[in-house]
Amino acid sequence: MLFRHLALLLWFAAATDSAPPQLVVTDSGNHSVTRDMQPLAVHVGGRVEVSGRSYRHQWPGVYFEAAFKGDRVILRFDDTANEYRAQIDDLPPVTIAQPGKGDVTIAALGAGAHRIRLDKVTESINVTTLFGGFYVPAGKALPAPRPRKRQIEFIGDSAMTGYGARSPKPECSAEEVRLRTDTPRAFAALTARHYDADYQINAVSGRGLIRNFGDAVPDLVMSRIYPHLSPREPAPYADKSWRPQIIVIKLQADFVGFPGKPERWKSLDQVMIDYARAYGAFVADLHRRQPQAAILLWWFGPDASSNPQIAAAQATISDAAAKAGVKYFGYLPFANTGLESTACHNHFSLADHQNAAEWLEREIDGHPEYWSGR
Repeated sequence: MLFRHLALLLWFAAATDSAPPQLVVTDSGNHSVTRDMQPLAVHVGGRVEVSGRSYRHQWPGVYFEAAFKGDRVILRFDDTANEYRAQIDDLPPVTIAQPGKGDVTIAALGAGAHRIRLDKVTESINVTTLFGGFYVPAGKALPAPRPRKRQIEFIGDSAMTGYGARSPKPECSAEEVRLRTDTPRAFAALTARHYDADYQINAVSGRGLIRNFGDAVPDLVMSRIYPHLSPREPAPYADKSWRPQIIVIKLQADFVGFPGKPERWKSLDQVMIDYARAYGAFVADLHRRQPQAAILLWWFGPDASSNPQIAAAQATISDAAAKAGVKYFGYLPFANTGLESTACHNHFSLADHQNAAEWLEREIDGHPEYWSGR
């Protein structure tokens, strides 16, 4: 029997008359990968701990790309928390929801060469989960896709994670938020794919720079967790191949849900003062880590400069960026008008994400120098 412990058997319609249907089989017993199979070399996107054939991850928006020939490929998982989206060539994407510890075979692909991409769709910041790699029969592996010339990094909060973006209504339970989040369809990933850029989405819902939404988990603010390979683990992140030309930051949860409980700040004005100082230091540290990168701050609305507290904060951050020697530094005032805000807890809808991506692309297109000729 080719596959044992079958949990799921689905046929997907062909993308065209000439394309074969995909046969998708889930094996909860991990028996699909046999000794005569070989793992595929993988191009990894995002902050991922690579150990042999295993890929551990916590940050959202990570992805895995590989190439092979032949009519089937097996994906191995150990993840009860996340939804994934697999796409082979131009065939319809395959949803793999909370696969647990098991193998997923995608077959009936035809005998030619294929390219596969696996995206982590949901956010699982409280747990570390594992993708166990792609496997094919011996002799069917091809080299991994080459890294893209362009790289862009996003640092932020729930908007970047696609928080509850697939929800048809704002009222959501915690489980509904988890099930309806969609990072690959949020504005950050959409923008990166528009430029055919590799990307990192180092974002956590509800996290601010120095103060989280409602002052929750104060030890896990972005200024503290950003340097880590995984947000809740102490190991530092280090990858000499990650040299983004552009870094986009959106961190404004500091001002939401105030006061959430007895806090060290007496007013939002005090939060703004500390926020500005910390933001300046954060920008300087980013420049030290990535001196080649343009640093762009998703900022308050176009009229924000008339607010004296925001204007003072902007001056503080700009001064820190100038002293650090950031060559390309700017603010991107975002107007919240015209948004549907119909996703969970009034977050961006999928249409809002598309519009935000197009806005960000226009901002970047005005400065081709950001890409350093790439």
